[in-house]
Amino acid sequence: MPDSETPHDLGFRFPAEWEPQEAIWFAWPVRRTLWPDCFDRVREQLAALYVLAARFQPVRVLVAAAEQDELRRMMAAKGDASGVELYDYQTDDVWIRDFGPLFLVQDARSEVCIADWRYNAWGGKFPDQARDDAASQWMAKQLGLRCFCIDRVLEGGAVESNGAGCLLTTEVVLLNPNRNGPTTVETVESQLQSGLGIETVLWLRAGLHGDDTDGHIDNLARFFSPEGILIAETMDSADPNYEALKENHARLCDFRTSAGDPYDVVPLPLPDPIRHGCEPLAASYLNFIVLNGAVLVPTYRQPKKDRQALAILGQCFPGREIHGLDCTDIVKEGGALHCMSQHQPAGSVKRYIVSRG
Repeated sequence: MPDSETPHDLGFRFPAEWEPQEAIWFAWPVRRTLWPDCFDRVREQLAALYVLAARFQPVRVLVAAAEQDELRRMMAAKGDASGVELYDYQTDDVWIRDFGPLFLVQDARSEVCIADWRYNAWGGKFPDQARDDAASQWMAKQLGLRCFCIDRVLEGGAVESNGAGCLLTTEVVLLNPNRNGPTTVETVESQLQSGLGIETVLWLRAGLHGDDTDGHIDNLARFFSPEGILIAETMDSADPNYEALKENHARLCDFRTSAGDPYDVVPLPLPDPIRHGCEPLAASYLNFIVLNGAVLVPTYRQPKKDRQALAILGQCFPGREIHGLDCTDIVKEGGALHCMSQHQPAGSVKRYIVSRG
């Protein structure tokens, strides 16, 4: 295939997460150092998460063969795990949203492809990343999907699509030289357009305090419809996130849809600040998973705030079951539900081709 053929050239687009999904992917943790004070408890929580998600659609988990019997045992104790498929691949970490494939769709052919961007552990912050970086092409082979290998760093948690050509992201991540060296807005937008098939980029500025990713969008703002955006909010002026979130909200109010209308902006309050030892954690209710019939929402043992978040998300996603899952331990490693999942959109055409971007 000629190098000039990009996903955009071939009519692929970056779907929204509320569109029909074939499966949801996860990666099973095996490094005890990831959660040294609660590793076993987190694995129990993840086994329960897989079983819950499998009530709504197929679940696919990257997990080494040596770990599969233990995972099956743990899932069997949580309920019916018949909808969970295990794939023999050992990852370095669990954050498949960032190192895993970005799935694109070509509607006329009902074809799904993989955009395999490079992964460098959020700007080289962590040394164990080689197996994670190789996971997308391995998954493409297993699924028989066309794979576009794009020689630029991009994490899935850094970009949010409305499925209609619009992308949300942050300057603090995509313009950060720790990803691809010095760059410009124009260069990045051109790369996103060709590699993801999008048309418009909406830029927020900064992320949450304490976020190892530098400020991923999936903790800050998420589309809930082509014209609707949820935005993280705090009313506490003493909160270290206050000024950045205030500016992000102002930017969102200035953005316009393709029809020229303002977006429907819905504030979603942050939980009260959470720390792990002396370190602030980037805890957010925005880090939710959308499934075919449900929304799985991180909660933080803050009953009033948790209930408020579940109610707001229920209004934004009518017709879907809303389930809260305790992420108080999970967030100690720097992420929550959306970070550790990757949705695969529905499609029928499969053919394995590697294209270099």
